[in-house]
Amino acid sequence: MLLTSAVYGRLRVGKCVKAEEIAAQKMLAGDDSRFLGCAADVLHILDRRCSGKIDCDIRISAVSFENINPCFPGLNVHLEASYQCISSKLMF
Repeated sequence: MLLTSAVYGRLRVGKCVKAEEIAAQKMLAGDDSRFLGCAADVLHILDRRCSGKIDCDIRISAVSFENINPCFPGLNVHLEASYQCISSKLMF
């Protein structure tokens, strides 16, 4: 597997972040981007742990352990990653 992207934060309105939640947050903080669209590129962390392996299990604590906090404390954040499968041939 080859990791191609990894982002940690609140990325967009969708399954996990509802439009109503964004409206409520805007009432509290205005247009502060740390409520929606707050994210950090964490490819370097996942790449270290996963690239070149057959499978990979990453826990959010692995990212938060690195003290990466792109959003206000207390907000639910998500990890989104993309990868490509790579094949190799064994040579004897």
